[in-house]
Amino acid sequence: MDSQELFRDGEKSVLSQPRDQLRTHRKRRQFLHGVILVLLVSAWWYSDSIMSLVWPSPQRRLTEKAIERDVDFADIVPSEKLVWHPCFASNFCARLTVSMDYHRPLNESKDNPKVHIALLMVPGKHPIWEKQSKSPLLINPGGPGGAGTMAALAFGPYIQKVVGESQDIIGFDPRGIGATTPRADCFSYPAPGTQDEDQARGLFHRLMWQLQGTEIGLVNSSSDSLAKLDTRARALAKLCENKDELHGKDSILRYVHTPSVARDMLSIIDAWDEWTETQRVESCHPVPEEMKLSEDPKDDSKALDTKGKLVYWGFSYGTLLGATFAAMFPDRVGRVVLDGVVHADHYVEPVWEDSIQDADTIFNSFSTYCHKAEGQCAMYRDGDKPEDITKRFESVMDRIKKTPLMFANKNSNMPLIITHSDLKRLIFGTLYSPTGLWNIIATIFDALSRGQDSVLDSGIVPELPLLCQDLLPYWAYPTDAQDAIMCSDKRYTLNETIPNLQDRFDRISNYSSFADVWMTVMIGCDSWGVSPVDPPMRWDDHPAHKRKPINTSFPVLFVSNTYDPVTPLSAGIAMAKKFVNAGIVEQKSEGHCSLSAVSKCTINKLRGYFLLGQVPPHPSKTGHTICEADEWPFHPYRGNPFEAESEEARAETERMIAFQEMQTISLHMMEFWGQKSMKLPMHMIAERQPKEALPRLL
Repeated sequence: MDSQELFRDGEKSVLSQPRDQLRTHRKRRQFLHGVILVLLVSAWWYSDSIMSLVWPSPQRRLTEKAIERDVDFADIVPSEKLVWHPCFASNFCARLTVSMDYHRPLNESKDNPKVHIALLMVPGKHPIWEKQSKSPLLINPGGPGGAGTMAALAFGPYIQKVVGESQDIIGFDPRGIGATTPRADCFSYPAPGTQDEDQARGLFHRLMWQLQGTEIGLVNSSSDSLAKLDTRARALAKLCENKDELHGKDSILRYVHTPSVARDMLSIIDAWDEWTETQRVESCHPVPEEMKLSEDPKDDSKALDTKGKLVYWGFSYGTLLGATFAAMFPDRVGRVVLDGVVHADHYVEPVWEDSIQDADTIFNSFSTYCHKAEGQCAMYRDGDKPEDITKRFESVMDRIKKTPLMFANKNSNMPLIITHSDLKRLIFGTLYSPTGLWNIIATIFDALSRGQDSVLDSGIVPELPLLCQDLLPYWAYPTDAQDAIMCSDKRYTLNETIPNLQDRFDRISNYSSFADVWMTVMIGCDSWGVSPVDPPMRWDDHPAHKRKPINTSFPVLFVSNTYDPVTPLSAGIAMAKKFVNAGIVEQKSEGHCSLSAVSKCTINKLRGYFLLGQVPPHPSKTGHTICEADEWPFHPYRGNPFEAESEEARAETERMIAFQEMQTISLHMMEFWGQKSMKLPMHMIAERQPKEALPRLL
């Protein structure tokens, strides 16, 4: 595809701006400094303690891509139509203007509030007569609060390897998040005498607030930790209420919940159709007759056509978003894959209690996998039984519970403390991808069991002068979108006394020993006071309230692991039963979402669904599809395309390597369900990959 030809309208809009406005030395310098600070602040912000074990990682590749072209989202003038601008190397960016409140359409008044949605497209490789996909593949990385633009930048080329290289991939930042404006930031207020929010000051206040809570730990770390965490949740809720009152009926905090984002996806689809129609009119290359859809009503080709419909792959929270869209707009479903499935009925409850029912099963398998791997697992000793490994692990945790680790960190020149709560959060985080992370956990705990505590002395902390300068691009500042979305989505609000919260914690403890980690996240919605405003919809259209199965224009595909720490298989089966003829694939692996393990079978099912419209059986029918994994903890997939015996086998191997690369990237950039914990040493994650295979793919 000739991107210069395809996006000539987009280029015109860029070139019509003064060149010095886009490419000044100052902008380049600020952007370079900004991306460096993004990494440093991310290392701090996504950590409940001041230290964070972050090393150079694939995130660095995103930085390198970002600075190849310095057209930032801030340089793009928002438009009610899609106008694409070259950005981030070979990709294209846009800012699509939609109604903040769909009850107050933009065409009724220019003063009605607006949301400017940031989009990033990774273009596919198209034949000369087809400049773009009939429908782009929209992705959502989860969160809630994940930036789809950066996910597309990271995952896009690998997703194309899996679903087809002609597929255009679009990641968008949902309202309140990333480069989409306004942003759901409760800490940033307008500077004196201006209307612009002082994000640098807000970031400083946010980090100070974060530091104040680091010593509390989990809800059961002390006799009063539950009360302290609840007090902090209520204080943050009050801050967000104040910010909401400042903007009144035009406050973005009232409009960030999932139904509004689902309605935005419909706006993106409609804008895409309008844009592609202008491209089709301008094209001088006719479509070959054999590529045209048949007009015969008996022909199935029209049923497979996705034009004007949603093509989507959502992970974790993204499954709730996709299910909400399918329930609200069932006639606009083209291909929708929901991977790592959230149970909508339980998610809208005050506390999401049973979602961690598999967490202990996964964790307890660590010693079994380590024992089978023997020398491939650092915690294994000659003659060990699985219970010996478990005892060694527990001994380390008991020691640190009694005496936290203390360091004078050489990188930051700051004192650091690592507590039992820090390690427990870290362990819980590794349950998202045992295949990708347990070799690192084994290495760390082996060193700790030998008294080599310095294995954890490698934190990075941003220096104060960096925090005192306005160097970050606006989209890189942290927000409160996750709390705003999760709390606004609850139809039964949480506002309870400490004894009642203790009772809820006790109930969650019946499901898992990681209840303390989970409750620390769930308590964040206590006393949330910003009332959401739904877009025009029937309340029965919400998937949590639909009584009859939803009949979509094309069946939805659900994907769940046999054991998932936060979205169990039972949730995937229950949600699939809410949709007529929906298919489900069970991947026999541990972890969160299918990316947690490479499976040739799962990849083929995804590919068949996206490309050919092949839908696995509905769970109510005799049995559902089960896919074996091709890797497991301490036994990563090691495919080599050059050893393949045929072109078909080579292509299949390359798809599996691409899936594995997505897994690795997800370990660096995905933050699921509020987990702010210690980070694993990223160089160890990179080292688990078959490096020789990666350059061949892209």
